[in-house]
Amino acid sequence: MFAPLRLLFILLIVLTVVYVLVSLYSRAVRKSKLRRHWKQKGLTVDRDEYVQRGLKKYDGSIRRKLILLVYIIPLGAIGLLVYVMNFM
Repeated sequence: MFAPLRLLFILLIVLTVVYVLVSLYSRAVRKSKLRRHWKQKGLTVDRDEYVQRGLKKYDGSIRRKLILLVYIIPLGAIGLLVYVMNFM
């Protein structure tokens, strides 16, 4: 009984680490794209202000929410596998 719970706990820790790493990477990529866009367009707005506004928009975007699939897909696959093996 405790072995599956321990495995689930370890899996959640690993998935949390993966989520944080993917989230930080995605934010860094977005930040570099905003800086590159500012430089290419030669905008008159302060660069840091432009990047902060872009990151604020990114925080509310669907792309940021899609990173939650890091949790949903593996846990859903495990749940489906358990269901299929036990009840079909």
